[in-house]
Amino acid sequence: MSDAPPARCNLAIIVPVYGNAETVEELAERVRAALADCVPDYRLLFVVDASPDASWSIVRKLSEQDPHNRSLLLEQNVGQHRALLAGMAHVEAEYYAILDADLQDPPELLGALLELARSRNETVFAIREGIYQSWSRMLTSRIFKGLLGLYVGLPANVGTCLVIPRAVSISMLGFAGPHVHVVVMARCFSRAWRFLPYRRDVRESGQSAYSVRGRCKAAWAAIRCAWACRMRLPSR
Repeated sequence: MSDAPPARCNLAIIVPVYGNAETVEELAERVRAALADCVPDYRLLFVVDASPDASWSIVRKLSEQDPHNRSLLLEQNVGQHRALLAGMAHVEAEYYAILDADLQDPPELLGALLELARSRNETVFAIREGIYQSWSRMLTSRIFKGLLGLYVGLPANVGTCLVIPRAVSISMLGFAGPHVHVVVMARCFSRAWRFLPYRRDVRESGQSAYSVRGRCKAAWAAIRCAWACRMRLPSR
């Protein structure tokens, strides 16, 4: 279930939503304020991944109130990364931004990410700084991402906040592997990339949808995705 796909825009912001009823309204308002002057032609697409809370009704209302906002409901839960790919397939844009719905990654960062991406038509990854979760989660995350980073060439503090050109999104959507991870795919299918450091906020409401088991499954999927991408692009 979704809105009608819009014509191609300058920037599409894809936001996966699961258990984020408390934050999506503030996110939409902050995106509007951040992009009103610098990127008037944008679409903010909320992809509700069969969320059990009131997220769908809220994002539907947001899309009715502002033509920049769009909503897509997935009837079955497919996970963060497949939800992001579904969102990318749903809207045409020159550039795509990926942003979490929990407001830990500030929407105000979007303008700077897009400006860097446009300057050389390349992917830009936001790099997290600061202490934004428990020490145990910080440690396990950095260990896993450090090992993954050695394999694909990304810093240990990279997250799911980035901007990619349309050509990269087309390559990602054409990837038919059983395991998907958008950050890994964006890195593997980008010919050039840059990094933008920022201070990540502590989560103020709700909790992560990833349990310990979920984090392990996501880590395994990322490793399998990285392997598949490297097999497809052996020269990179």
